[in-house]
Amino acid sequence: MKAPLKPLPAGWTLGLSIALVAATAQAAPGTTAGAAPAVATDLAAPAVAPHRLDKRFTVDGRAMVTVRNAQGAVTVKSWERSDVEIIATRSSDAVEVDAVQNGNRIEVVTHVLKQGVSPADMQANYEIHVPEETEMEIKNDSGFVSVAQVYADISVDTVLSKVELSDVSGVLTVHTVDGAFTCTRCVGRIEFSSTSGGARFIQPTSRSLHAQTFSGELYYDGTFAPNGTYRLTTASGAIEVVLSEKDSVKLTAHSRTGNVENQVTLKPDSHLPSLFGGRKENSLVGTTGTGLARLELTSFSGKILIRKRD
Repeated sequence: MKAPLKPLPAGWTLGLSIALVAATAQAAPGTTAGAAPAVATDLAAPAVAPHRLDKRFTVDGRAMVTVRNAQGAVTVKSWERSDVEIIATRSSDAVEVDAVQNGNRIEVVTHVLKQGVSPADMQANYEIHVPEETEMEIKNDSGFVSVAQVYADISVDTVLSKVELSDVSGVLTVHTVDGAFTCTRCVGRIEFSSTSGGARFIQPTSRSLHAQTFSGELYYDGTFAPNGTYRLTTASGAIEVVLSEKDSVKLTAHSRTGNVENQVTLKPDSHLPSLFGGRKENSLVGTTGTGLARLELTSFSGKILIRKRD
């Protein structure tokens, strides 16, 4: 609700009346003395934001929303309504934002209209509200991607964007080149791959998690489901896993030239794998509980730390 208009000061009103009278007196012959000047209509016209798009689409059943953006922030949150809302702002006329509907599929696209445009002029930011069970497919080259409280499959593909998923569930797939990924209270199958970006998994609930990066760091602090498989692989980055002795995990950790440091009491396994030559200072195999889940940590030159949960 708009706030009520405040009354104008008496002095200001009197001055405006005098000005209007003077303008009327100077009007061309034939002009009605009581007619309001055209400038009054222009002053009363509302301001329009030229670089803003605001659309809402009604969907019937599970929606699918795809976003294609070059530069900027894409923020997605769920709400209890059965429609999809797209709010977009662009930084310049060098780009154009568009959103169209085809059945339950909503496509959101940023079009770059000029060549040789600076990154600042290419920026478009999206704020999107969706029903809780909405599939998301996001491609955002550079910037930031955030999805919260969406309970369907989510795919994110980016070059430099930072990606954050929180309180989501489904098949979660994230690919970056140099973008960091944080997954907080994610539920479902999780796949992450990157060239130099790292990933943090905080309190996930998953039976299948695979994270692979060349030089990024990997961090896992969560539970391990019976018969679940968890693989963290990096070439030169560090790996850190928080583990409790009450967990039921069969652990395998290897680093060819990096150190493997363990702070958890494990039931040892004397049969080290032949991978990396089986050197004990760089390899560790052991079990907590009855070893129902499989945890595999692999690095070529990075340090591997198995830290004990307090």
